[in-house]
Amino acid sequence: MATPPATGFLVSPAWLIGGLRNVPGFLGTGEGRLTFLADEPVFDVPLAEVTDVRWPWHWFGGGVKLTAAGRSHKITFVRPNGMPAPDPSLLAAGIGVFATLSGTWHDVHALRGLADIGVGRAAAARWREVLGG
Repeated sequence: MATPPATGFLVSPAWLIGGLRNVPGFLGTGEGRLTFLADEPVFDVPLAEVTDVRWPWHWFGGGVKLTAAGRSHKITFVRPNGMPAPDPSLLAAGIGVFATLSGTWHDVHALRGLADIGVGRAAAARWREVLGG
């Protein structure tokens, strides 16, 4: 597993893909942990416990499959058609990585609309450096 970028933290808008329902949220890493936060916390685990990291070729570099907290997750950084952007207020939840970052955001609303295809693929590339696989 690689290390996070120079700041030590990485947070991206992301969507859990699952059956008939996709869930908007944020994927964050810092201080050796990986957290996915949607309307409720999905997982908050040490990076060392993230396994089975795969980057499916048919997702064209825009998403990852991984196992965290003993459950498989499909995560895309490219906004699925018709899905809303994650609500920036989630970043203030004070859970996992986001608890450490609390109060450090200058403009969380600047994250709205960042998940177009190009930006999503660029985010996935940064996450590939962190998660390996």
